[in-house]
Amino acid sequence: MNAYSLDLRKLVVAFVEEGHTQAEEARQFKLYPGTISRWIKLKRTTGSLKAVAVPRSPHKLPLDALEKYEKEHPDAFLREIGSHFSCGKDAVARALKKLGFTRKKTKKFTGKGMNRKGKYLLIK
Repeated sequence: MNAYSLDLRKLVVAFVEEGHTQAEEARQFKLYPGTISRWIKLKRTTGSLKAVAVPRSPHKLPLDALEKYEKEHPDAFLREIGSHFSCGKDAVARALKKLGFTRKKTKKFTGKGMNRKGKYLLIK
């Protein structure tokens, strides 16, 4: 979603400085009142109404290191891999998917004489 134009921001803040309420502004300009409050606070703190870029964190998972770790520890859980790389299990799952690794579980054998948990039953 794109930021509102600087001209609109200036117009809305000038409207409030004339003595109108934020509710009136919200109705007239069809904006959310919280947006207007943030713009007023932004002007008060920085002196400008220019949109502030949100800093993004860099990618935490180097794919080559993840691939090496996965080959060394093929039975590691996602949470274990995540704790090794200091990230969440969802990030690990997405990165592994990019690398082509699957994390599918195999079903336990439930043949004759075994229960669903894989333990043998006594059959007479």
